[in-house]
Amino acid sequence: MNAPAIKTMVDYHYGMYDRIWDIVQELSPQQFVAESDYSLGSLRNQLLHVIEVDNRWLARLQNLPLPDFLTESDFPDQAALRPTWDSIRADVLAYTDALTTNDLEEVVELDFPHRGGNYRNLRWQILLHVVNHGTDHRAQILARLHELGASTLEQDLILYLWSAED
Repeated sequence: MNAPAIKTMVDYHYGMYDRIWDIVQELSPQQFVAESDYSLGSLRNQLLHVIEVDNRWLARLQNLPLPDFLTESDFPDQAALRPTWDSIRADVLAYTDALTTNDLEEVVELDFPHRGGNYRNLRWQILLHVVNHGTDHRAQILARLHELGASTLEQDLILYLWSAED
């Protein structure tokens, strides 16, 4: 896997979330935290989960201690969550911007005792996992936005790439 390909995928991941945030900002704080019985519940919980997971994978990739889990009650509305989102987003993008193709081929040792032990993955595999995880949750977020009567968007990678050419 080469560095420009991974960079493109991570840019896509956050580029699509930038568009999601544009829609989420139009909702009321009550809609943002309104519970749903599917997956992680509210839009707030979905977005909090995605950025928290991104942050924890970034720590693993850098061989740093895992950050504490974020607390839902600390983020009662979009304005409370957005600075945390933007900060972690910037950290992930800065990290991937600095990676070389050789870095991407390095093995990362992962300790997941609750999953049965230690695992080894190439750095690029973990980063693609982060992007794929984000795509799964974006689909859930888009469905929830539709339920709330908000606008939605297409999240196809090719459409993102075409729009980047404009």
